[in-house]
Amino acid sequence: MYRENVHSHTLNARKLRTASVIVYSDRAEVKKIVSVDVKKGINEVILKNISSVVERQSLRVDVSGTVSIQEVQYQEMPLDSNSPENNSVSNLFKIRKLEEEKNDLESKRMSLSDEINVLKKRVEVLDGVAGQISKNVITPVDKSDSHSDGSNITTAAGNNAFLLNDNTISNLTRFLDFYSSTVSEIKVNIRKKSKKFDELLRSIDSLERQIDQMRCSFEYDCVERNICVTISAEEDETVQLYITYQVYCANWRPTYDIRVSMNNEDSQADSLKIRYYGIIEQNTGENWESADLVLSTATPSIGGVVPSMSTLAAGFQSQTKECKKRNASSLRKPNSATSDEDMGFGSFDYNDITDAVALQKLTAAAAALPTSDLDLSFVAGSEQLPCSYFLISEPATVYSDGTEHKVLVAEITTKPKFLHETVPAHAQVAYATATALNTSKMTLLPGPASVYLNASFIAKTQLGVVLPGDEFSCSLGADPSIKVEYKPAVRSKEHIGFVSKNALQTKNQPIYIRNAKLNRSVNITVKENVPKSTDDRIKVNLISPEMKTAKNAKLNKENNLEWTFILEPGESREVQVKWSIEYPINETIVYRQVLQTVA
Repeated sequence: MYRENVHSHTLNARKLRTASVIVYSDRAEVKKIVSVDVKKGINEVILKNISSVVERQSLRVDVSGTVSIQEVQYQEMPLDSNSPENNSVSNLFKIRKLEEEKNDLESKRMSLSDEINVLKKRVEVLDGVAGQISKNVITPVDKSDSHSDGSNITTAAGNNAFLLNDNTISNLTRFLDFYSSTVSEIKVNIRKKSKKFDELLRSIDSLERQIDQMRCSFEYDCVERNICVTISAEEDETVQLYITYQVYCANWRPTYDIRVSMNNEDSQADSLKIRYYGIIEQNTGENWESADLVLSTATPSIGGVVPSMSTLAAGFQSQTKECKKRNASSLRKPNSATSDEDMGFGSFDYNDITDAVALQKLTAAAAALPTSDLDLSFVAGSEQLPCSYFLISEPATVYSDGTEHKVLVAEITTKPKFLHETVPAHAQVAYATATALNTSKMTLLPGPASVYLNASFIAKTQLGVVLPGDEFSCSLGADPSIKVEYKPAVRSKEHIGFVSKNALQTKNQPIYIRNAKLNRSVNITVKENVPKSTDDRIKVNLISPEMKTAKNAKLNKENNLEWTFILEPGESREVQVKWSIEYPINETIVYRQVLQTVA
């Protein structure tokens, strides 16, 4: 009797408008708007065919108007083979059609492969004939050696040899003309057929991915997911339902275009512009068409309960930390190894994602471990990165196809400073670096960046975390207008001391630098090795530059000299890096390069 008084409204969730999407690093929060004409009494609104990667605990429903929500249910219904909603017959038909298309392409591929092999064999035969002729040609020494009829002669080895005369030269010329034209034509044909062969391979690969994806969907995802909202209405009216839920198989990452303008006439006209992009990928089964997008670095919450806190204990690192760290990491991973396909990019196995709540259980299992079994060293790194939300200014469409969709987050313009650096012992060039402040209120997240200088592409680099007000830099490559010459060093050796004899080696390294810019000075740093003593009996003395008086020179933590100075437009300068090393006369000094490891 109760069911007879319920007004049912059934809608296909895939066809509903997506109002907004918040994209996180590992999922997305989708908000859909449902307009329903409800009747007085109890109304049941059923949204059928919800995404197969939905997080069921994330479901939230809001409603407008005077109605009240009585109940919200997430339902998983096994599909009946006779149900009109079951697309198994349609899917089988589509799979068979794709397989037939793939088989046709495979037949064409094999035929094309045979044709290419035949053409290659023809080239091999002609090459063999040409090689045989070149080996067996004999040039006559005198007229007595020639055969008037131009016939072949037999060598001592028993091979037929061609004796060059007018007749054989004419035949040889005709063969070479035939060989040249025929082989060239065959090779052109091989290239054309090879190109078609590669296109067929790509088409076959694409069809295989489609077939695999449809088979996974057909075999493993025989469940219909519905959201049932029960509403009580005092009168007939039109209401808006706002349904929000989270889905996996969606993510975003930042990428940048850094465009640096260096004006050779006026440094005040210099600028550095950052185009901040978000790359969105999703394979949730639902298309986000003309949706308002928000990109977030936050960790989305699930449910409405305040999360419980444990005690954060501090102790000394044990020797078994690495082993325990691996154990804890394995608990945070899915049941199978995560790959691009498992994350929804391309063909993936629905076994890994059919029950999305399994990911929650894995996280809960890791949280339930004793604190001694978990490596919490990552907390310090995550705390430094604030939660950020980036609102995309214009609605965008992101299809559920696993491909990259690029959206513009923001444009940032700032004033750069330029520094030139040279390590002439390794490369006699000067490298330019642009340094600037993040003057925006946005945090620049770690991501790849394409660097351009005056509209020319320079290189790709990796940008780290840059908070508002922080300084960042990017390399602009070699600057051809700065000339660097590493001249031959002047070395000397002498013996010093009266009681204990020591050897004294001196090296004077001249470095010539010229600023070929006509209207712009440059700030340049010269980097040069200075030996670092590894024994108390070895004494190293830096003579030039004089460290006590030179404010613009220093030894860095690797004991390398960094000498900074300004070169005016057109100015040339030769700097002298001079050092001496004193050691016992009965010892031999050995120099070796020690690479510094990053902690």
